[in-house]
Amino acid sequence: MAEFTNKRHVTSVAQLDPVQAEQLRLSGVAYDGEDLPAERRVNPDDPDDESALYACELWDVEVDGSTVYEAWFYQVDSGSIFLAGSTEMVAEIIQCGLECGDGEREMELGTAMVRAGLLPTGDSSYQRFRRAADATP
Repeated sequence: MAEFTNKRHVTSVAQLDPVQAEQLRLSGVAYDGEDLPAERRVNPDDPDDESALYACELWDVEVDGSTVYEAWFYQVDSGSIFLAGSTEMVAEIIQCGLECGDGEREMELGTAMVRAGLLPTGDSSYQRFRRAADATP
């Protein structure tokens, strides 16, 4: 069973290891198509900086006690999920909804998002993930 853990508010690239900095850069590319360095994506000192990813959070996603994914949430309704320790993006959060090409992974991440309160109840997939979360011991 997947579980979102270890939430960090990211306000500086100094908080990140090199792979996480690259994940942040790739998240920005996925968000707005601009290939900017990670340093430009985290800018808490300038709220008008449109290149920064506002309200940037990094979570670990554990499966059976091991970190399997690293999940980025930003801009209130967006995010990117990577295989832990890699730059392989396996899912995205678009307008609060989970987008994933792998059905099994989508169910695993979606039910974990419901349990963590990260998927809004108004999302079209919420009830499906809620039922799965309720059925899992």
